[in-house]
Amino acid sequence: MELKEYFQILKTEMKTFIAIVAVVFLLAGGYFIFQPMVFDASLTLNITRSGAQNTDNYKYDDFYRMQADEKFAETIVEWLKSPRVEEDIYKNAGIDVSDYSLKRLSTGITAEQRSSQVVVANFSAPDQKKVQNIAYSVSKIISQNIKNLNNDQKESSWFEIISGEPVIRIREINPITIPAIFFGGIFMAFFGVLFKHYLQ
Repeated sequence: MELKEYFQILKTEMKTFIAIVAVVFLLAGGYFIFQPMVFDASLTLNITRSGAQNTDNYKYDDFYRMQADEKFAETIVEWLKSPRVEEDIYKNAGIDVSDYSLKRLSTGITAEQRSSQVVVANFSAPDQKKVQNIAYSVSKIISQNIKNLNNDQKESSWFEIISGEPVIRIREINPITIPAIFFGGIFMAFFGVLFKHYLQ
């Protein structure tokens, strides 16, 4: 078929074309309107020490101390990927996770090491209060795990974490979504018109 024939089909079936586009936009609009609100949060965990060792040699302070901090930051990142730790965090925040799968427990909180002493944890919840509770729970559970590790070590300059207030924002619609729906609606309408023409 030539291009002008496609335009002729569209001209003939313009009502069908517009109807399909309208249905796509209504369905997409309904999805976004009735979609529950989601709050995204980011919490910064700073790794520090409870004290400094008095030594003339490089042990933990200076270069070797920075190396140890970096390795421990990696440990914290792995903790936050663990279903066991995430379950403890959610339970401490007052959130029931009995119906959560292992995959959901492993991906509910994402963590990234930004430097040798900084770990950023990101998470979300449908309620701002729950997001705040999760943030406080992250700090508490990680601190407990750090303390438990030192039960046998008895190090005077053991690791500690300092966390500030979480940054909380309402999740916004991706700006790419609207043009994607628009062109998707046109695409579906075009092939819907061709399919109707084929049946006729």
